[in-house]
Amino acid sequence: QLPFISELLGGLRRETDGKTTLLGFVGSPWTLAAYAVEGGSSRHCMNMKGMMLKDEELAHRLLTKLATVIADYACYQVESGAQFIQIFESWAHHLSEDQWHRFAKPYAEAVADAVHARHPGVPVVYYANGGSAYLSSLSTISTDAVGLDWHVSMATARGLLGTERVLSGNVDPTVLLGGEEDVREAVRKCVAEGGKKLVMNLGHGVLQQTPEEAVGWFVDEVKNVRY
Repeated sequence: QLPFISELLGGLRRETDGKTTLLGFVGSPWTLAAYAVEGGSSRHCMNMKGMMLKDEELAHRLLTKLATVIADYACYQVESGAQFIQIFESWAHHLSEDQWHRFAKPYAEAVADAVHARHPGVPVVYYANGGSAYLSSLSTISTDAVGLDWHVSMATARGLLGTERVLSGNVDPTVLLGGEEDVREAVRKCVAEGGKKLVMNLGHGVLQQTPEEAVGWFVDEVKNVRY
């Protein structure tokens, strides 16, 4: 149990209730396994990928355990006030398409399935950083929405995944280092290409160097969208 999470999310929910949707987030099983096995950030993820090749059974046991713990944590966030869960596969760019199918997708789906079982009305989105390299496979994941990185255009993604798939993303975070019109135009372009079934977002996290006012421009322009 993490009491400060409950206190934080509960306070945010009371403050935002009826105004916006409160998003909770968790790391995916494969990404957290890779962080743990590597001991930190890694350029090639050699230790985790070595385990996958040399001791696949151990890798799957680790991923299974992490999926259970992460699912519990995601549900705890929902019970504390979160209304939407995003699963972050931050290290998907280390995986081949086949490896993603074997070592990432099943365990991310296990987390999503557990959230849906305990909280049926809560949507779950899966974001894979680098997943645009195997976008057609990414579309097969059973989460409610697919998060897109900024390496693929929203128009390309929408054309491949169809008009009924809920997508999230995918403005390049570095756009927020530009001027106000750069930010607003990027939002308008993404929305126009994404259509109505779009959760507007960046294609990765906000960079540390991003001016706070640029985030404000982004949010303000999203609020101005009219279909």
